[in-house]
Amino acid sequence: MAREKGGRRSVLPQQKVVEIPLAQLRLWTENPRDPLDGDMTNEEIIAHALHDDSKRWNLRKLARKMGDHYDTSELPTVVRIDEGGRPRYRVYDGNRRVILALLQQEGFPEDGDQFELPLVPARLPCNVCEQDTALEHVLRKHSNNGTWGRYERDLFMHRYMDADKSVLVRLQELADAVTRWPELNQRYVRDEVLNDRHLREMGLDPEYEDYGVSAEMMDELLQSIATALHEGRIDTRKNRNDPVSALPQDLLAKIRQDRESHPAGRKIRHAGCADGETERRPAAEDAARPARIEHEDPQEMALFPEQERSEQERPAGSRRTRQARRKSLAVFGGGLLLRPGAVNNIYRTLDELWVLNEQGKLKNSQAFVAVFRMGLRLLAETATAEDIEGKNPNLSTYVKKYAAKAKKNLRNRADGQDVVTYLDAQAVTPDSMLKMLQSGAHGYTSTNNREQAIALSILLGQMLILSHGRE
Repeated sequence: MAREKGGRRSVLPQQKVVEIPLAQLRLWTENPRDPLDGDMTNEEIIAHALHDDSKRWNLRKLARKMGDHYDTSELPTVVRIDEGGRPRYRVYDGNRRVILALLQQEGFPEDGDQFELPLVPARLPCNVCEQDTALEHVLRKHSNNGTWGRYERDLFMHRYMDADKSVLVRLQELADAVTRWPELNQRYVRDEVLNDRHLREMGLDPEYEDYGVSAEMMDELLQSIATALHEGRIDTRKNRNDPVSALPQDLLAKIRQDRESHPAGRKIRHAGCADGETERRPAAEDAARPARIEHEDPQEMALFPEQERSEQERPAGSRRTRQARRKSLAVFGGGLLLRPGAVNNIYRTLDELWVLNEQGKLKNSQAFVAVFRMGLRLLAETATAEDIEGKNPNLSTYVKKYAAKAKKNLRNRADGQDVVTYLDAQAVTPDSMLKMLQSGAHGYTSTNNREQAIALSILLGQMLILSHGRE
């Protein structure tokens, strides 16, 4: 069926809900959640998922959420394939659900995790569609809800949407970078820390597949960047647009020297380029321009217009006196690396809103800190619900479980004494943590203290690392 949309003619994708016997379903080995060898059987994929220590599959948790009966409110998305002349269906979305169904029907392997399973019908309702439609469903559902990291999204876009390899995909292929240094798998790291301009400043040449340096030098550089991210010398507020200043200058000198003696490698090509065509090399004036933050949401600037004009736009002769303010620590203590899910989504939202407010991009922000405190309460309660077993998870149990250890971990940081002193000055302690989180839902005046909100977020951030940090 054709329809008019935005002045262009489009065709509705063909989709149909069909009840399919479990024996006809084939798990997708190229699932971006955890790409596997394309020749693996259903049994091998299931065994891998049951032995998974990275919590990317988390089958036990999914089974517990379903309860006694298989949840059909979300249908697996499948595409028909031919297998020896017999109809079979590749599962593009819903692989974990199908695994639970197969385990219920066929039983667990002798080794690996075992747990209670929901009851499953013999024929599973599935959304059958064409491959292009299935890929669009996968991208829409997983690319922005926290179940994929930035690398996983970039890899999917390259493999299935004809996108160029992002810097994270290239570095993973070159040095297993994302696997070895998970700190790199963040949007702002990809777009701002590792953009072409900064890579050139570090001594690399993005025009070449190996960036024009030896594998040894690349490893040293990536290790140094990951360490700076982990220690907070580079984060969403510090050195994101000047990462070179946070790296050892002697290392950068070694990289430049290595590049001069390194044999010329192959140039990279755009996806879809003909043989012999390469990526456009940035012009000198492009490289000289300051790095610019790329916003994924084109409406962001309309929602959060700049409140102040730049210095260049000010009338001649006018001056603006900067208000001196005592330097405070980074909110949440720096960027957090949390497992995908609701907790990570709420954290990222609060973190990005804080940055926008600090940049003066929020209108009517007088009550922002109080609203942020309410967000910290929501974040803590969501973490409690996911971490504490039982029908009535209690926030006080979560605080008692993690607050004291979190403060100890903060004290062990390189800047630990300054951080702990900062928290104490704002009366944020393991003993006061519960009351302060609870007060986030009450009292505008008492919760609109900026420095106390930062201190509270730092201790909560360390608690989240303990309960929801990536392993």
